[in-house]
Amino acid sequence: MRTLLVTPSYFPIVGGSEILTRILANRLSNIGIKTDIMTYNMDKKWEPRWKAETVKEGSIKLIKVPALNLFGSANPLFSTLRMNVLPRPDFIKAFADYHIIHFVGEADLSLPLLACFVKRPKLMQCVGIFRYGGIYNYYKYQRRYLGTIFRRYFPNLADIFVASSSEEKELLSELGVDEDKILLLPLGVDVETFIPAEEKRIENLILFVGRIDRIKGLHVLIESLQHIRIPVQVAVIGPRWDEAYVREIEKRSVTISKERKHKVTFLGPMDQENLVPWYQKAAVLVCPYLYETHSNVVREAIACGTPVISTGSHMSNTCSDGIILTSRNPERLAETIENLLKNKGTRERCGKEGRGYAENSLSWNSIIKELVVIYERMLGD
Repeated sequence: MRTLLVTPSYFPIVGGSEILTRILANRLSNIGIKTDIMTYNMDKKWEPRWKAETVKEGSIKLIKVPALNLFGSANPLFSTLRMNVLPRPDFIKAFADYHIIHFVGEADLSLPLLACFVKRPKLMQCVGIFRYGGIYNYYKYQRRYLGTIFRRYFPNLADIFVASSSEEKELLSELGVDEDKILLLPLGVDVETFIPAEEKRIENLILFVGRIDRIKGLHVLIESLQHIRIPVQVAVIGPRWDEAYVREIEKRSVTISKERKHKVTFLGPMDQENLVPWYQKAAVLVCPYLYETHSNVVREAIACGTPVISTGSHMSNTCSDGIILTSRNPERLAETIENLLKNKGTRERCGKEGRGYAENSLSWNSIIKELVVIYERMLGD
């Protein structure tokens, strides 16, 4: 079996879909399934090069597709068809070498759309279907007249759609995808790498991990600090994404640090090896997302036994998952953080529940096995 993972952006661009693509490629390759990756040839999102390249990443071939961004930020194709760039059409030729075409992410649909007539089994793994943002909110509420068009072509981009939660499955159904085409497959976490180390915990250390972009809600966390009465340290880990927003956050953080009650430290982006100790040291991970349910960092934190405060949703409706939900209101967020920091017993209980959920439901070994079963079913059909 030969599988091609297709994602619009890849490293050095770092985000949830890029990390997921690399994990899937390595895990599938490790169990003997020949897996390669196709992506646009770009180092910064939506600034592609008109040059085809093929490079090796270990045993994985990375096919970089040439493309053009003809419209810049005012792109009419994005509002209608969810296309940020236009690829050179001959990218389709590479599909002939693979048995399964696995699209990762739905933020950009240019490659799936232009490959819609390719006769290969196709899977679309959705990673950004949210009730209050992304394509669901856009086509369901903001642009309903475009939603009619979107619901006609979107369900035909793949034979199988993969959702990571029952809520995502429901939203995909509302976007026109037949329920029989939607399969549930949680996103996993490496429970051998992300492990607890309770002896490293630092009291009142708050951790934020993610790109510094408005949708990640870091400003909500920073504003909440003025309502927290006990002194805290805040460690911010992640790449600078929106420079104007970063400067806004840094300015506010300097003011807070000068008051000498709380301290905010920006540590920049980190690789997995350096990130694990911070999960292990943090008393709590705070995810004040504006429109995101849960991300890689949530799974990584709970695998490390770190309780999570999130403005998103629970990953499990059937058991405790180590996540405490709150609103995006800075005062309410501050109250939730302070209550958790003051109650060590609650933190320890949430940490154990999260670790247990990660071990039982989110290990990559079990999830990759389920994915291979889906592939085999598609090839059988």
